[in-house]
Amino acid sequence: MQNIISKAVDFFAKSNFDWSICGGDAIDFFIGKTTRKHKDLDLSVFWEDRNKTISFMLNAGWRVFEACGEGKIQELYEISEFLVKRNIFCFPNSNSNCQLQPTEKDNVFQFTLANDEQIDFDYVEFLFNQRDDEKFYFSSNHSIKRSLDKAILDKAGVKFLSPEIVLLYKSTYLDTKDAKNHRHDFEMSLPYLSLEQKEWLKNALGVCHSSNHEWISSL
Repeated sequence: MQNIISKAVDFFAKSNFDWSICGGDAIDFFIGKTTRKHKDLDLSVFWEDRNKTISFMLNAGWRVFEACGEGKIQELYEISEFLVKRNIFCFPNSNSNCQLQPTEKDNVFQFTLANDEQIDFDYVEFLFNQRDDEKFYFSSNHSIKRSLDKAILDKAGVKFLSPEIVLLYKSTYLDTKDAKNHRHDFEMSLPYLSLEQKEWLKNALGVCHSSNHEWISSL
């Protein structure tokens, strides 16, 4: 994990947009150790920087794809061509772990990862989020918000999405094939969360899941 993050820091040193680690890597980075395998590096960026992000990756020689449902992705060749979905997938041609199966539509592929662990900085999934001058907004429900200084944390100059926000996103995917990893991340995070972080997550889970989410009782 640390090797991939270090390479990401170097790679994005000259980028002109804000980014932070999210997903399972953010949980491990918060805890300070690797607790499980991670199949991809997830980075959080903001909607206003979407075109900058796409342009930066294309200029770096990476291929850029946008999710279009049912495991399919559409390749983007310039910033004007996108469907405005929340995530994009980027990798260089040299990445053999990212496998593309052509479909009946031009530039649309069925996408799979051959392995369940990313071992080098050769794949990034960007997830776009909303902010204003003071707040970070949960993408599925903008009534759930967090002050920017609590939403995006910093460790040794590396920014990462706070664990309570990462877990809130993960809380909506406990019926998917990655549910085991999401539950693992919650269990590993729990001893490290402050009382304030736990209270925020508990309240947010109540808003998203009508107070019947399985994690609420543990908080």
